[in-house]
Amino acid sequence: MELPFIKCHGSGNDFLLIDEMETPLNLDEKQRRALVMAMCQRDSGIGADGVLFYQPDSEADARMRIFNADGSEARMCGNGIRCLGRLALEKTGRDAVTIAVMQGALRLRRVADFFPGVFACETEIGPISLDPATLPMVWPEDRAVGVILPSLSASWRFTALSAPNPHISASVNEAIDREDLIRVGRLANGDHPQFPDGVNVSLRRVMGEEALFVATFERGVGWTHSCGTAMTASTFAACLDGSLTFGRPVRVFNAGGQVICTALWDPDQRHHSGLLAGNATFEWDGVVRFDLNDMANPLRHVRRVRDRDDEIRAYERFKVATAG
Repeated sequence: MELPFIKCHGSGNDFLLIDEMETPLNLDEKQRRALVMAMCQRDSGIGADGVLFYQPDSEADARMRIFNADGSEARMCGNGIRCLGRLALEKTGRDAVTIAVMQGALRLRRVADFFPGVFACETEIGPISLDPATLPMVWPEDRAVGVILPSLSASWRFTALSAPNPHISASVNEAIDREDLIRVGRLANGDHPQFPDGVNVSLRRVMGEEALFVATFERGVGWTHSCGTAMTASTFAACLDGSLTFGRPVRVFNAGGQVICTALWDPDQRHHSGLLAGNATFEWDGVVRFDLNDMANPLRHVRRVRDRDDEIRAYERFKVATAG
């Protein structure tokens, strides 16, 4: 079977976007996971952090299913929904759409280009919960805010929250050590008794009243250039500790560029949420031929159909011009 796809990224977090409204896939879940894992392999496949499936929905404009590179399905993806949302905006010709995800429907809208030639949109992120059970996290209290988890680190103080993906985020004052983050991320996602389903692990460094740097070890992926829900969760955590202010847009830098996050506190504590604005860059269009009769190695051929070099160059100029 031949399957068209778009190679895209949000803040360097890269995906393969598959339009199932145009090309329905009659796959069972085992076949879908096998296809995802084969396509995401960077040495033998196409290479990506995950695969986005653009599907019809009876109530929203589209539904997003997001699978990580290891074949696991995520509840949400802040960078991925911008890429998939761009496709929905272009197909509908509208400036705002609703995208159904695992835990509801989120509104996404076009915003001004972040930089000449850098398409951008803003999405809701939520619900955000401080209840450890929503991660899930084994914890004796109803919140884990600024706590030391000795099995992970003797000094980092973590805040746990779901956004709605599970996150723990710690504040650091020094430059972030990538190897330390990877080591702790692997611990937290290696049959850890406090995180039975694993967890995204982030370090954040405040860079001023309205700026933050975030690095993330992403569950199901590993170290990544950025993670949209992690940047939103880390902004929320920084507001909780008083470093930043709820309701105020924050520039969040990452290894892949930057986004704008706004943490929104619900005084009734019913529906905390956030806003995440950033790029949705389409790099190239391709077609993959695959054969699921060979589940161990289903890919047969990949063909590039159209390069979008203008978007790639525009994003690189954006990164240089706005480097933190």
